[in-house]
Amino acid sequence: MASQNMVATVVAAAVSLLVGGIIGHLGTGTDTISSSDKEKISIMEKLVADKWESEEHLNHKIIDMINTDNLRNNLMELAKLPHLAGTERDHQLAHMIRDRFLEAGFDTADLVPYDVLLSRPNRTNPNLVTLEDVEGQIIFSSTYQEKPLHEDDSDPEFIHAFNAFTPAGDVRTEAGRGVVYVNYARVEDFDKLEELNVNVSGCIVIARYGKIFRGNKVLQAQERGAQGIILFSDPRDVALEGVEAQNVYPNTWWLPGSGMQRGTTYMGTGDSLTPGWPSTAQAYRLKVEDVQLPKIPCQPIGYDDARVILKKIGGTPAPSDDWKGGLTGVAYNLGPELQDRYSNYTLRLKTHNVLQIHRSYNVIGTIKGEVEPDRYVLLGNHRDAWGYGASDPSSGTAQMLETARVFGQLISSTGWRPRRTLVFCSWGAEEYGLIGSTEWVEENVNKLQERAVMYLNTDNCASGPAILIPSSPLLWEPVTRIMKMVPGVRDGATLYDEWMANNVAQNRTSPKMDTLGTSSDHAPFAFYCGIPCLNLMFKSIRNKYDITGYPFYHTGYDTFYMMDKHVDPGFRIQQGCGRIASLMLKYFADSLIIPYSLQHLPEAMKDALDTFKESGKRDKLMKICKKYVLLEESLANLTDTITVFVRKVKEKKTQNLDPVSIRAINDQMMKLEQVFILPAGLPGRPTVRHAVFAQSQFDNYAPARFPGISDLLYRIEELDAAERLEKEDEIRKHISDLTIMMERAASFLQDFHLI
Repeated sequence: MASQNMVATVVAAAVSLLVGGIIGHLGTGTDTISSSDKEKISIMEKLVADKWESEEHLNHKIIDMINTDNLRNNLMELAKLPHLAGTERDHQLAHMIRDRFLEAGFDTADLVPYDVLLSRPNRTNPNLVTLEDVEGQIIFSSTYQEKPLHEDDSDPEFIHAFNAFTPAGDVRTEAGRGVVYVNYARVEDFDKLEELNVNVSGCIVIARYGKIFRGNKVLQAQERGAQGIILFSDPRDVALEGVEAQNVYPNTWWLPGSGMQRGTTYMGTGDSLTPGWPSTAQAYRLKVEDVQLPKIPCQPIGYDDARVILKKIGGTPAPSDDWKGGLTGVAYNLGPELQDRYSNYTLRLKTHNVLQIHRSYNVIGTIKGEVEPDRYVLLGNHRDAWGYGASDPSSGTAQMLETARVFGQLISSTGWRPRRTLVFCSWGAEEYGLIGSTEWVEENVNKLQERAVMYLNTDNCASGPAILIPSSPLLWEPVTRIMKMVPGVRDGATLYDEWMANNVAQNRTSPKMDTLGTSSDHAPFAFYCGIPCLNLMFKSIRNKYDITGYPFYHTGYDTFYMMDKHVDPGFRIQQGCGRIASLMLKYFADSLIIPYSLQHLPEAMKDALDTFKESGKRDKLMKICKKYVLLEESLANLTDTITVFVRKVKEKKTQNLDPVSIRAINDQMMKLEQVFILPAGLPGRPTVRHAVFAQSQFDNYAPARFPGISDLLYRIEELDAAERLEKEDEIRKHISDLTIMMERAASFLQDFHLI
């Protein structure tokens, strides 16, 4: 009813305005036009004006206004102290960000609280990995905090190393055996161990960080029967120039031997006690024992400590160089036996993590749109960190505060106001599993699906100089256009030039635009709501350093000094991030016709189906479901429909469109991805509802296209006859769902009056 009333209001306004315009036109001179009619004409001009095109000078002004000194000062304040989710410092920063939004001239800025389940180590009883002899004497004990290497590295509130949501536990091996090195703890790594007859059941496994999400590592270890898992960052991934003092922090950006990556292991998103619903005072909460959390203890350690353990493992040799890391003097044997001279040693893993409900705040600020206040263009960044969080997330927060200042100054100095409402979001408790953003989306899902134009996420603006922009295909062309406007942060004339050069250096014949994984707060918007999203990051140059992430990720060395000295001296990277973010917001807030690139949607889908063909999955699917060809045909039909629609929109942009037609065209494009939202979610994954673009089931960080098909085909050959028949029926149903959604999407782009 609300949307019907809104459309009726717009239509009535348009008619009134047109009448007013005619009256003015029929007048014999400007003196005969009444002030009322002049006002109507002015309103009509606003309704059909393209502020992005007509106010190009403001776009260039924004580029000049993003100030590196402000960014540096912002980051210095944000990263001054540790700010774990739900702590006093986290709350202080939430209030500070709210106040900064209000100082910038925002129309609203509010703290939005949620009471959510978090996990913390015991401050007085730290988690430990120990080696003990047969008499129980401790031969070796791991450290649980980084060694301070710079004057600002130590703080009494800095959290001990732990992996959130893994349980408290005390497990140990037999004397002389029961330890298995499992490489990166991926599915293929455990499969290789089975092939080599290395059984991890009942063992404590030790794995390298990298390649996949740590929660997938814990889950794989648990499902293979391990009783505990130890994680460490190997020098091959985090110290490529050597582990000597002169080659690591504080002298370079590489990780020293005591650096430990903290992080969540929760495989879901949002508050685990209130799945699908916001964790407000009214919410029903599950019992903790009914929540699917890891069942085995887990602990991160530094590579100095990992060396002590790995050197003692004997048994099966590493199967290839791919299994060998960068620790000198370590063979990277698989175990499960220890070497003979350590046959009386026992490995013990003892953790004391505690689950408790804590309050966490989001900060939501708005700049009200002048013409379409009920259409939202959103920018988000999380605030909480595992420590000082200079790069993750504070480089993004520093940028967001500067972007807020710039828009506020535009309003006060030029009188500019966006066509559509801008929404700035500082999320709480992201590090624990995208909790703040997910709770807010669950609370506002109906509004967002009705009104959200685009969500831009800037979790980590600066962990390296290379721009990385996974996004909905609807945003591929717009962000490319913006990159061509923004000066480079290295030696390129523009960020687009640097992005292209990075692609060429990786031997790509065409620029690579990827879809989204679930690595940050865009996930609930994209995968639960079907809202076009972009995750803006600057990371290491892959052809220079072939590493996962960046060396000091989630460690005690993600400090202001690290950022100021090694990662972004001069703050040009964060300036580039702020320029991209600000211009993307203005582009989508001020363009008359929302500048989506619809044609890339079916292109990305076809690429996925082509990959199925190349990998042999299509042949498997055809044997199971002869109607698979209908999915391909429906995609071809959608491609043709979008081609025609895009051509018509380009033609109409040259005409004098009325406000109602403008609104209708924009709504068709804005809600197109929502057609691919499955209300019940993907098979086996109810909170992941996007049927075409989502995260991989086997790596929460990685993107997947048509993830339901890949999930259902996984190891189908290994099922018994009854289970396989059941799985094949699920596949037929899912292909039917996808085919119907393709046809719905094509129908959705028909002329307005057709149903």
